[in-house]
Amino acid sequence: MTPSFSKIETLAIGDELLVGKIADTNSQFVGRQLFNLGLRLSRETVVADEISEIIAGLKESAGRSKAVIVFGGLGPTSDDRTAESVAKLLDCKLVEDVPSKERLFSVLKKRGRDVTPVILKQVLYPEATKTIPNLKGLAIGFYFTMGNCTLFFLPGVPMEMEAMFQESVLPELKNIFRCSKLWSYTWRCLGIHESQVQEAMNPVEKRLPEGCYLGYRTFFPENHLTLYWSEERKKEGFESEKIRIGEILKTWVYTEEDKELEQVVVEELNRQKKKIALAESCTGGLTLQRLTRVPGASDVIWGGYTTYQITAKERMLGVKLQTMDEGVSQQCSTQLARQVKAVSECDISAAVTGYMGPTAGEKDSVGTAYLSVFGKNLIEKKIVVPTDDRLRAQWGTSSYLLQALLKVLRE
Repeated sequence: MTPSFSKIETLAIGDELLVGKIADTNSQFVGRQLFNLGLRLSRETVVADEISEIIAGLKESAGRSKAVIVFGGLGPTSDDRTAESVAKLLDCKLVEDVPSKERLFSVLKKRGRDVTPVILKQVLYPEATKTIPNLKGLAIGFYFTMGNCTLFFLPGVPMEMEAMFQESVLPELKNIFRCSKLWSYTWRCLGIHESQVQEAMNPVEKRLPEGCYLGYRTFFPENHLTLYWSEERKKEGFESEKIRIGEILKTWVYTEEDKELEQVVVEELNRQKKKIALAESCTGGLTLQRLTRVPGASDVIWGGYTTYQITAKERMLGVKLQTMDEGVSQQCSTQLARQVKAVSECDISAAVTGYMGPTAGEKDSVGTAYLSVFGKNLIEKKIVVPTDDRLRAQWGTSSYLLQALLKVLRE
């Protein structure tokens, strides 16, 4: 069972969205915030920076929803036409918001910038609306009610929009809609397909009570499952269901926290006070790059080798090979892992070779890789990442190497 759609929409304004230069991450953010309240977006719309298009979009959205959150078009440039469009729609004039103007003068003075008519455009709002303060930027927001719908207008800059939404819009939405808080719990899995997760959860979904449901998300090559539980139901049932689901998924779960795979590995290394070194061929150092993005990595990551060509494997780590197929094999990965462990003197070492496409070896297909991890014991594993896309294959392979590292750490 899933939550019913609420009569809430987003309307994003901007040509750059329509031509694919940027993505509408604001609707994504709003959708998550609403979902946590037991609400759900019914529609996301994008329109061009044209007054006629903006007005038509506003009328259509307001005609079918109780709330519309609008992003963009509030800046200082000539293509920022949202406030002008709303003023035309409501047949009113644009006026200055004095507090926003005073703040603008103060901010620009600190930055050593002059105040110009172009910059002042950002503090104009339609007189027939109410203002929404912007403490993260310069563009004022505003809102008004048309028929049975309340429309909120926010800047398109995510940092500004998110703060204004949480501080000013969410309280209004809570007054408009009946919100039921949801408890949630997530399992992040690797090595199980989305359809297999669904099949395993079919019996679970049949027994879930009203207002409680499962959410599925694929983040290649991972699959995440979230249990949502209405606060109107007994929390004891939530805790019991968590245990049942966890038991079903335990083979594939790498964490039950809101953490990326590389973060889990680095934290486990820090907890055990162990260091690792890597030798990567087909992933080109991607695994090491992912690990070093995590705070605290400098305490546990020794470093690594990107031994891409056959000659690199020999000159860097002394692994002698004759052919490409020898360079992409379980034996080669194991030799690389053994050598990098000896050179680094780390507690754990890992290596990977494989074919990432578009061509493959005589025996293996694109996406085939060989993983070797040395800890107390040796783990050797052949994987096939189901994709013909080179970048996805590299990402998926690095994920499976991180999973193998985590397995060694947890032995």
